Amino acid sequence: MDIKSYDVEIDEKSVMRYLGYRDRGENEDLIKDIRKAIDESYELMDPCVCFYRFPTKYDEVKDEIIVSSKDTLNDDYIVDKLKGAEYVVMAIATIKDRIESVSSRFFDEGKYLRGMIFDAVGNAALENLCQKFYCDMIDELEKEGLGATEMIFPGDSKWGIKAQEVIFKNIDASIIGVTLDENHTMHPMKSLSFVLGVGKGLRSNESHHDCSKCDFSQCIYRMARKKKHIVKVNYGGRYKEIEVYDGANLFKTLIENGVHVPNSCGGYHTCGKCKVIVKERLPITDEERQHLSNIELEKSVRLSCFLNVERDLDVTVLDEGEVSVFTEGIGAFKLSDISPRVKKVALKLDIPTLDDQRDDFRRVSDSLGSDVKMPLSVLSALPDILESHDYNVAITLRNNEVISVEGADSIDSVYGISIDIGTTTIAAYLYNIKTGARIDVFSDMNPQKSFGADVISRINYTINEDDGLFRLHRIIVDEINKIVNAFCENNAISKENIYEIVIVGNTVMIHLALGVPVKNIANSPYIPAFTYTMELKANTLGIDINKEGYVVTLPMVASYVGADTVAAVLHSRMYKGDDITLLVDIGTNGEIVLGNKEFLISCSAAAGPAFEGANITFGMSGVEGAIDHVDLKRDPIFTTVGRKKAKGICGSGIVDAVAELFKHGIVDNTGRILDKDEVTSAVGKKFLDRIVQYNEMPAFLIDDENGIYLTQKDIRQVQLAKAAIRAGINILINEMNISESNIKRVYLAGGFGSYISIESAATIGLIPSELKDRTMQIGNAAGSGASLALLSDDELNKARIVRDKIKYIELSNVPTFQDEFIKSMYFT
Repeated sequence: MDIKSYDVEIDEKSVMRYLGYRDRGENEDLIKDIRKAIDESYELMDPCVCFYRFPTKYDEVKDEIIVSSKDTLNDDYIVDKLKGAEYVVMAIATIKDRIESVSSRFFDEGKYLRGMIFDAVGNAALENLCQKFYCDMIDELEKEGLGATEMIFPGDSKWGIKAQEVIFKNIDASIIGVTLDENHTMHPMKSLSFVLGVGKGLRSNESHHDCSKCDFSQCIYRMARKKKHIVKVNYGGRYKEIEVYDGANLFKTLIENGVHVPNSCGGYHTCGKCKVIVKERLPITDEERQHLSNIELEKSVRLSCFLNVERDLDVTVLDEGEVSVFTEGIGAFKLSDISPRVKKVALKLDIPTLDDQRDDFRRVSDSLGSDVKMPLSVLSALPDILESHDYNVAITLRNNEVISVEGADSIDSVYGISIDIGTTTIAAYLYNIKTGARIDVFSDMNPQKSFGADVISRINYTINEDDGLFRLHRIIVDEINKIVNAFCENNAISKENIYEIVIVGNTVMIHLALGVPVKNIANSPYIPAFTYTMELKANTLGIDINKEGYVVTLPMVASYVGADTVAAVLHSRMYKGDDITLLVDIGTNGEIVLGNKEFLISCSAAAGPAFEGANITFGMSGVEGAIDHVDLKRDPIFTTVGRKKAKGICGSGIVDAVAELFKHGIVDNTGRILDKDEVTSAVGKKFLDRIVQYNEMPAFLIDDENGIYLTQKDIRQVQLAKAAIRAGINILINEMNISESNIKRVYLAGGFGSYISIESAATIGLIPSELKDRTMQIGNAAGSGASLALLSDDELNKARIVRDKIKYIELSNVPTFQDEFIKSMYFT
């Protein structure tokens, strides 16, 4: 058995990649921390590889590989890889355990970012060690006239982790300090086992392995001697050059490098939204061609999810534009008393003397007149701050914890932020939490949207990608830091004076924001990791506000009724009154709450993203140029956002269009677009020339100038979405044994609920027609509820009470759901 030691070279880009970043961006502070960790890590590693070359024989009858030790490898995947080999090299690589110990120590101390950086440095070092060994091995084999396969690692999706037993049986890794436990975990954990086939007929240095079809995302072979290409990208008025390995998928390359690509399916070839213009002529499949019009093909428009990078490319992303985010909560209750958890107190302390030798902490505590605690970071800075300000200071308290000590001139600088993380959009609000005054508002697209339009797509991304959870978590953390920076720059305030952030969102968004796994939410019995109120230090998440500031998440009800729903109920005050109220938040996941002060009952309806323009042929978000309203009695029959040239149709326009076609007899109650000779209404007959075929299916031409259609498939998508929500409403009404007449008011919440026409919603049966005149739109009620919880500890406690009061009904477990759903598919 041979042992080789190497001097590894740790590249900061590799560390960034293991942390979930694809480029440096503007994370200069993080870069400094990474460089420091890299410098410190070289002294912590002893990189080496132990290995041996065994003769092999392929048994065609048993279809297995026989190693000289008489061990066999009979997994189909490994047999296919090694059956042309004359030898197999078994190897174990390690950097030893010191860097692992340092990383663990930082985690134990609560220094999570520092711990993650050292862990990523270790991964990058191990990767480089395997690269060097592989390239070294290739050079030696070439001198013998031999070639090799790529390195093959037990534990990828096609070769089970138990295969490590064979490697450890034949390689005595204890001589380099590596062992394998009964759970097939190596110790130290910064170790890798692998094999590679060796033989005369094998090619080692060519790109014959198609990485785009390989499930093992961390395969070191991708990094070794693979051809690289440059993708030049124009997007949203910006330009970026991305270096990428041969065979990489273009869609993944773009989104993983921070380029937003419109899509709703997460790159799974179904939505047809991830359009780019590619200067180079590339082959196209029939499947991709079905999603593109002849005009688009003539303009070199392609779908990025279908393209693999096999040469340098110059692409332009066809972004939808800037979406309009509804940030206001309508009908919000004003707080009569501001009672935040964070308070700032001015103290004029006695200057120490020989007669008064109290320690600094006791001096502060005595002046406050209560027992308080003080984090080490605040305590460490306390002596200098007191002396530099002549003991005239402002003490920031959160409950009974002193989280900051500053000069007295900062007494009025007490800020907090409330954030509503929606599946599609994000809205944030900056408050002076001493006065309760709202200072600024921020809105943006949720940058996770590139990974899929709905929560299921994002859950699947965390399951299918090794670093999927960490990546989606970091994206939201980066977005929150972007919000903080924008508020500070626009209002000339310091991050150190932002002491608390309250976050609401659906259950998946809250879990991702905290980096908590979401895989169990997608599968029955749909169990989240937690639903309670979370209060934690912002620095543990990497959120850049005051060093001892807090992040608070409101409680959730269930996997699909989240903190945003609790916040909306809090804002609406429906939990306080006698009148029975129906609250509906219409989105990809429609949350519904019915009740009053006596009871609250809820459910979640999987409406899908159709109301947000996804899965609709010409659907798009509510950006400039999106058709937002349709009325067949007007000329022109539609309006667009910003009164710009029509580019597509957004959710409110889709609901209007379907309602108008049904109301004027162009679509029947089953949702079918009628033939021209079946249309009998006077208004409908005026538009017979617009009843056409599009992609071999019936369609209605909304905009003849720009070629925008509403197809039969689109109407079916609307029917599915509205049926899910209406069935949920009906089931809650039936569950409480009441009728629609007992409901005194209906609140439509959320961005889409604020833009939609109530008349159109009732026409298609999204809401009961009897309740149309009792319906009002209350805007971003979730954001308003989050703001209430930020400004008042009493409101946060009320949110906990509301959450405990809400009874959740799992629709999939209701026997009558399918009947209600099918009944609700019809237009009435």
